[in-house]
Amino acid sequence: MNTTDVEKGTIWRRLALVTVLLILLVGPNFGPIPSLLGQSLSIENSVIALLISFWIGFSIIIAVILRMSGGMSLGGLFRSLGLGTPSRTAANITGLSLGLVWGFMFLSSILQFDPDADITQINGFRVAAALLAAGGTLLEDFVTRGYLMNQMQKIKLPNWVQVVASALVFALYHTIWGFNVFSFIFSVVYGLLLGGLFVWGKRSLTPVILGHSLAVLISEPFATMMIFLVPGL
Repeated sequence: MNTTDVEKGTIWRRLALVTVLLILLVGPNFGPIPSLLGQSLSIENSVIALLISFWIGFSIIIAVILRMSGGMSLGGLFRSLGLGTPSRTAANITGLSLGLVWGFMFLSSILQFDPDADITQINGFRVAAALLAAGGTLLEDFVTRGYLMNQMQKIKLPNWVQVVASALVFALYHTIWGFNVFSFIFSVVYGLLLGGLFVWGKRSLTPVILGHSLAVLISEPFATMMIFLVPGL
């Protein structure tokens, strides 16, 4: 076995480890954890607790990635994953458009399940939830787009394989703890769009952040409330 084979084996093991960690540490936030929180906390406290749980899960995964990166600083790791990398203007505009459309779609969908929800209200809870969610999605994009796709690039997998694989992982940990066909398809489509933006944007996270974090800034806390109001959706 030559050096290249050794490196490929290491990368495959890292990809497998991060995927398992996503399923074990983040996946339960779409199933058992909301169920437990909803039994003991108010809906507002449940939302905040769940968003903090997302932060904890992704922070642990990023700590593992940092450890595997061999002494790289946290800032260096984030830059290597695409934070601040120059992007195509068209990709940024498309990401912005996706974030706006997806955000308002999430925001309007809450009215189907809670017609009395005041989606125009701005208060401390909504601001806190939006900031926590946006930060959490940024951590998520570091892992599911930046890390997984860049690792796959190192073993020379085609861009389309990287996009599809990252989208399937994205959908897997979003639905495995409470599988729903609609949610799986929805997550795959969104994952394909975000992964496509990452590749089109020259592996910059800027268009991905616009397409993902902007969406939750607009739609929170209602997007997270949906996890409690419609389990398995």
